[in-house]
Amino acid sequence: MNSSIKVSWSENNRILDVQYSEFSGGERHVQIGLLPEQPIQTVNIQANIRSSNDLMDYLLLENALFQHNPDIAINLEIPYLPYARQDRVCAVGQAFSMQLMAEMLRLRPKKSVTVWDCHSSVGSQLLDAINIESWQIIGNSPELVDVLQDTNTVLICPDKGAKPRSEAIARAFDLKQIVFCEKKRDPVSGKILETTVLTDDLSGKTAVITDDICDGGMTFIGIAQALRKIGCAHIVLYVTHGIFSKGLSVFEGLIDRIYTTDSFSHNMSQSSIKLTVINFKNINFKK
Repeated sequence: MNSSIKVSWSENNRILDVQYSEFSGGERHVQIGLLPEQPIQTVNIQANIRSSNDLMDYLLLENALFQHNPDIAINLEIPYLPYARQDRVCAVGQAFSMQLMAEMLRLRPKKSVTVWDCHSSVGSQLLDAINIESWQIIGNSPELVDVLQDTNTVLICPDKGAKPRSEAIARAFDLKQIVFCEKKRDPVSGKILETTVLTDDLSGKTAVITDDICDGGMTFIGIAQALRKIGCAHIVLYVTHGIFSKGLSVFEGLIDRIYTTDSFSHNMSQSSIKLTVINFKNINFKK
C-alpha cells in the first residue's frame, strides 16, 4: 500500500488494502483488494500528496471507489494542500495552479474535505474545505502552549500575510503582545533582501515565530538574525508544515527549538536543534 494515501472503511474502521503500481509506459495503476459484497457506504481518506504520481494515485483510487459504489461518501483529509501557495496569477502567462488543483479534487462529490492550516483562504474556499487552524493545532501541544503563555514570551508575526494567523493565535491563548516583521524581496528573483523586526529591544525575551510553512527557511533565518541583534535570549519556531528542504542545520545558532506537525516526515538526526513533532493521530481540536 502506498503509505502516502490511507483509506479506512468507516463502518468498522478497517484499513482497505490498496496497491499501486506503474506500467512500463509510465501510467499509474490502482487495485483495491478484498472489497465486501455489500457496497461500502463511507470511506475516510488521508492523502499526503507530494508528487504528480501521488495526485494521480489519489484520483485513480477515488475513481475505483466510485466504480465499487457510485453513491459512496468520501471524507477526504489533505494535511498539506498542494499548490496552496500558488493561490493567484502573479504574471501574464502563468497558471492559476490552486484553481486547477481544486478542480481535479472536485471531480466527484465529497462528504467533506479537511486541510491543515491552509496557506490562504483561497485554497480552502476553492475546495469548500474545513481548515484546521494553527491555533487549534498548537492547543494540542501543552509544552508549546506553556512557552507561548510565559510572561517572558513575545509572539512574532513574520510578515503581513501571516497577520490573521498570528492574531488568531494571540486571541486563542490570551497573548498580549505581537511583534510584527517586514521583509523586502527582489521583485524578479523573489529573494529576500532585508528583514526588519518592528521593535527596538527584546533583551532577555523568548520569541516564538509562528507560520504555516517552512520550506528552505530563509524567512525565518532572517527574522532570527534580526531578533538576536535586539537581544532575544531564546527563539522558538512553530510551523504547521515543516518541509525543511535545506535541512535543520541552516538554523544552527539562530533558532533553539522547532515545533511542527507530522504532515511531512522528518529526519530527527539532521542537527542538534530540538525538533518536536505534534502527531495528529487521535488529535482533539478546540473550536
